[in-house]
Amino acid sequence: MFQDNTNYHQEISNTANKTLDTDDNWVKKIWAWADEFELLDSEVPRHKEALLAIKKLEILEPEGDQQHSRNVYRMDYIPDELTNLTNLTEINISGIKASRLPQNIGVLSNLTKLSIRHSNLVALPDSIGQLTNLTELFIDESKLEKLPDSIGQLTNLNKLFISRCKLRCLPDSFGQLSNLTELDLIDCELTALPYSIGQLTKLTKLFLNNGKFKNLPDSIGQLSNLTQLDLIHCAFRHLPDSIGQLHNLTEFFISHCPLQQLPTNIGQLLNLNKLDLINCNLKGLPDSIGQLTNLTELNLIHCHLESFPDSIHQLTSLTKLNFTDCGLRELPESFLQLTTLEWVNFNGNPLDNLSTPILDYLLAINTVYGLGR
Repeated sequence: MFQDNTNYHQEISNTANKTLDTDDNWVKKIWAWADEFELLDSEVPRHKEALLAIKKLEILEPEGDQQHSRNVYRMDYIPDELTNLTNLTEINISGIKASRLPQNIGVLSNLTKLSIRHSNLVALPDSIGQLTNLTELFIDESKLEKLPDSIGQLTNLNKLFISRCKLRCLPDSFGQLSNLTELDLIDCELTALPYSIGQLTKLTKLFLNNGKFKNLPDSIGQLSNLTQLDLIHCAFRHLPDSIGQLHNLTEFFISHCPLQQLPTNIGQLLNLNKLDLINCNLKGLPDSIGQLTNLTELNLIHCHLESFPDSIHQLTSLTKLNFTDCGLRELPESFLQLTTLEWVNFNGNPLDNLSTPILDYLLAINTVYGLGR
């Protein structure tokens, strides 16, 4: 069935080619590329007028049975001639072998979304900075090692996803991405963030999971609109005090890090709803934890706590508390004041000296694990 479709496209291409003059050689090259990799007419039109008018170029990796009937996987180049399609507003290509983009991609001034995912891309051309209308850039799951300085010229960029690549550093110009709201750097080779990261004051979500970071710059506290910060599987032992300035933070995930203590001003994160500290090296929580009156979920699995601060009772919105395998031996009497708790897990804690009032209170909670009764 697919072969018939391909022949049909080839016929259209051959017919259309007869009407082209020598100035349209670039069109022929695009069609030859499309035919080589068996791209559909709906992806790359074989009629000149339709091709020139195209606004969205979408070539996605095949699914299911299509994997054996399409050549997209072996697409090892993207022709420079594509940059003649100046009406393009979106490019979405995934699952290809191409290692580079056209050097003059910057001439596509109408482009608002560029997505080259799951590719062999090793670098971005300097002309990328000319795409000043770009709002979304997705280059995750590639072999990208660095970003050009010109990346900072993308001042309208809202979303930047560079996860699962070989990126080792960010250019200082990175801080010029003044409209960036989401930044995904999961599973890169980064060991540090530039100080200029603090200039991204519109950033709302920052994902740094599986990084090699040991420290965050003090400027992180300038991200005043940040609502979600993910630091899972990083190498942090300490967090900068400036973290307490993230007053709009609602979700904070610091799991599987060798973090030894929380900043004493953690209590300034008054809008925090979720705090996840799974498998950290914490031996205690600061008294200021009680100031997190909007906190609904606290996850402390595999930490090394021996007790809670008395201020725990101030967490008046807490509904879910998980401190599995923390080594807790006792709970403060103030625990009785956590009247909003609906779910608690005590598994793996030698809580053998609980007072009768606390025990009765815990047994009355909707869902409770690890009391041994």
